[in-house]
This record gives sequence, structure tokens and C-alpha cells, in this order.
Amino acid sequence: MNVRLAAVIILSTLVSAPVVCHADEPSDVLSISDLRTMGLRALEQGNRQTAGEAADKLLLNFEDDSRAIRLAGDLYLRSGRIRSSIKQFERYIELVPGDKAELWQYGIALTLAGQFEDGRKLFELHRVANPNDVENAAWHFLCVAKVSGINEAKKTVLPAPGDTRVPMTEIRRLLMDGDERRVTAAVEELTAGSTSREVAEFFGNLYTGMYADAVGNPTKARRLVGAAAKTAQANYMSDVARVYADELEATK
Repeated sequence: MNVRLAAVIILSTLVSAPVVCHADEPSDVLSISDLRTMGLRALEQGNRQTAGEAADKLLLNFEDDSRAIRLAGDLYLRSGRIRSSIKQFERYIELVPGDKAELWQYGIALTLAGQFEDGRKLFELHRVANPNDVENAAWHFLCVAKVSGINEAKKTVLPAPGDTRVPMTEIRRLLMDGDERRVTAAVEELTAGSTSREVAEFFGNLYTGMYADAVGNPTKARRLVGAAAKTAQANYMSDVARVYADELEATK
């Protein structure tokens, strides 16, 4: 065969050959943003399984991407897969160690898993990033109470100046003296049926329930955290409340 003619035939064959898409080429894979939307929408609908599946896909398709790893940790925590969330938050910290102080979510996961000493350390570190958060002080209080007892927890309540959300000031005082009447009064000052009242009731129930858990009153803790878990709100902390309520129920 003529060499030039053979070359033309081979080139023509290559140009006209169909493109083969191999299975390991993720041309139709959802983006991180798409999977985030999928997971959050599922949580809004109360569908934890689908939210967890979105996290699974994030790790399958973007296993070394720090954004995907952190988002997977969030979705796992909010859908009740606590151990899985801890693993991903720890992977994220290995990749981005400078962000550890920001990860209050990691502290909550540690606490719900019963790793109270690790949780205590994380919430103390979080004050570097957010020194004004009473919620951080409350989770820290629970960890200290579980490890060292309620008296030590009351003596080591973290400062949290400037948290103006109702009833955060009263919740911090509750941690120190155990008087929840101020929390109830602050909530009841808000207009019944208003969004602000609903939010305040949620926080009041969640953290008075947490205080009951800290002092060793599981029946009261289940009742109050369970009330918080029934909120119609759809956000990170409402999902955490539902996971917390499940954990309390599981320890009956």
C-alpha cells in the first residue's frame, strides 16, 4: 500500500471515530453546589436519608476537595450520622488546620458522640473565632458537666458578652445559677405567634433541656429538647435539636 495513502486513511479513521466516554470520567456528575442544594432541600423536607446520600456523593465525586469534605460533615451531622460527621470534620481540619477554631459544628458532633473532653476543648478554642456566643458557652457547659460535674461546670461558664438574641442572656445566667424562670419570662415578653417568639421558644426549650441533661435529669431533658425538636424552623440548629432529641431518646 502507498505510504501516503495509508496515512490519509488512518487519519480519516481517527477523525471520524466516535468519542468513547469512560466510566471514570464524571461528565454528568452534580457539582458541589448542586449537591449542597440537594442536601439542604432534603433537610427542609425532613428527609435525612437523602441529605446523607448527598453527603455520600460529595465524598465520592470530590473526595479530596476541602469544600466538599466540610459540607459532607455538616450534612452528616444534620442528618444524624454523627460518627461520619466527626470523621469528615477531622479530615477537613487536616487539610485546613487554620479553620479549626471556627468549627463549632465539630464540637457539637463530638458532644453528641459522648466525646465530652474533646468537645470542651473545641468550644474553648471556638471563642478565638466567636467570643460572643452564648450557645458556645452552653455546649461547653454540658461537656464540662459530663466530665467534671455540675459544680465545676457552673464555675467555668465561658464569657459571652454581647449576644443580644432573646433569651441568650438569661440562658447564660441559667448555666450559673440553675434558675430557668428568667428564660421563660424573657420569651413570654415577645408577641405570641410572632417569628421572634417562635425562635426564642426554640432556644429556651433547647438550652433549658440541655441544662436538665447536664444536671442529670434525663426525663426533663427529653421533654424540653423534644419540644425544641418539634419546631417548624428549618435551619442548622433545628436539625441539631432533632439529632440531640434522638440521642436522648436512645439512652432511655
